[in-house]
Amino acid sequence: MTQKETIRYSAVQDIVIAPNGSPERFPPHWHNAAEFILARKEGCSYRVQDTVYTLSRGDLLLIWPKELHETLYAPEKGCFFVQFSSRLLNSHQDLSSSIGLMSGVRMLSLRKDPEDAAQISALMSELEHQYQTEDLFRETRCKILLYRILLRIAEYAFREKIGQFGQDRFSAGAWERIQAACAYIDSHYHEKISQKEVAGKVNLSSCYFSRLFGRYMQVSFPKYLVQVRVRAAAELLGKTALSVTECAYRAGFQSSSAFNNRFMETMGISPRDYRKLYRNIHSEAESEQELF
Repeated sequence: MTQKETIRYSAVQDIVIAPNGSPERFPPHWHNAAEFILARKEGCSYRVQDTVYTLSRGDLLLIWPKELHETLYAPEKGCFFVQFSSRLLNSHQDLSSSIGLMSGVRMLSLRKDPEDAAQISALMSELEHQYQTEDLFRETRCKILLYRILLRIAEYAFREKIGQFGQDRFSAGAWERIQAACAYIDSHYHEKISQKEVAGKVNLSSCYFSRLFGRYMQVSFPKYLVQVRVRAAAELLGKTALSVTECAYRAGFQSSSAFNNRFMETMGISPRDYRKLYRNIHSEAESEQELF
């Protein structure tokens, strides 16, 4: 049976590291955090969505938010993993607009991608070390290292995509326009905006913009807009006392039924259940902090 895993973050906000790796086996589950696994022994095996990945030492497996996965077999201390909140992905425009490409990167093999895998492995090992220190600026140092990892993955994803497109079909200028469009969406998602309006803001026809947006973002304009609105609504549900209907309205949804359906499709949980879960997690976290 599939289950949702609740990630409990430590003093390093939004990041959890398990230096001794996962249990030998763990059933299918999902969570809103991303999870990166570094194999330290041969034979670590995981299923992500419908595909099985068996890792060799030095390989990296990248599991993105809300992806169904399970541990088929992990030898004792055979890997270590870092889990981090999707907020870290969504808080920077260039990363947020690149997630469609980045999420296409599932595994970095030390044999097939030696330079990238080795560099990211070294950064993850340094992240593990910093996480376990008592440095006064431990959280900032950890997040700097995590962003260096994400940047390396983003660069890898773009190299791969340029290779698929062909250099003549990938344009830095076009990508800048798509990023500008995403920035406009992120600033005006609560308004009644259309694809034609956003295309006009970056001086493109609606038809050409639609093709370009889908190519570079790996998702259609309407679906991207829904994702942005759902994230905004989730933030309001967790951090305000506004009604569910008011949260939906402020995030740009025009009807409660559309909001409930889109939220469930994106988050895998209803808005009301999300609010309950968020508040329970934070209530428990506050109780734990009072013990120290």
